[in-house]
Amino acid sequence: MESKGRIEEFKKALKYPDWYIRLENQLKEDFFPVVHDDPILKARRHELYGTIEEMLILDQIPLAKEGPNFDKDRKPIDTIVIHHTEEDPDITLERLSAIGLVRQYALWYLKNDVFGHKLRGKPIWSGHFKDGKMVFFAYTWLVRANGRVEKLLLDKYVGRQSANQEINTRSVGIALSGNYEHSTPPHVQIEATANLIKTKYPKIVPSRILGHLEVKKDRTCPGDKFLGGWKNDLLSII
Repeated sequence: MESKGRIEEFKKALKYPDWYIRLENQLKEDFFPVVHDDPILKARRHELYGTIEEMLILDQIPLAKEGPNFDKDRKPIDTIVIHHTEEDPDITLERLSAIGLVRQYALWYLKNDVFGHKLRGKPIWSGHFKDGKMVFFAYTWLVRANGRVEKLLLDKYVGRQSANQEINTRSVGIALSGNYEHSTPPHVQIEATANLIKTKYPKIVPSRILGHLEVKKDRTCPGDKFLGGWKNDLLSII
């Protein structure tokens, strides 16, 4: 399907509460696989993420008015999980939420049973709100390449960030904005991340500051320079 035709078909499906079922094959083929260093696939994904972003802003995607309390198992925070977004460092928060809607919640809702709730076919509900709108962030914090820190989720919310529910319930996810799959983040970004942890989570011990790849062994996030590299820099500042 040509690009314009794909977008129109995508838009048409997104106007239904069960859009993720209508697009299930395309989501499984183009969105859910973990793929690195594929600019063609990334461009194809973002063409459609942009459509979702725009429709979310305009309230054109039917979302649930209520839903299960996915945060009921929240525990005291004793763990930090470090990520990178693997996206443009200047990505908008709206685009980041659109990505979360697809990669976390659509994947979740396509399952028949999640935490005992029958969700497939229902409009999506995250139970997470920012500035009065439902959001779908996987992370609690975003740290920009220039050191600016942005709060995405309240600490009482469980972020769907580590693919390990036991870790999710006791942790917050801090994502460095940018693609550091094969590089080291700027020092100012590492320093801002360290200062965030020191200021907001002073009781977290260094052994509980983990990269995503240390929590989920089949992941490479936050990049191949983290262990034995900039993780040491981060901990030395803390």
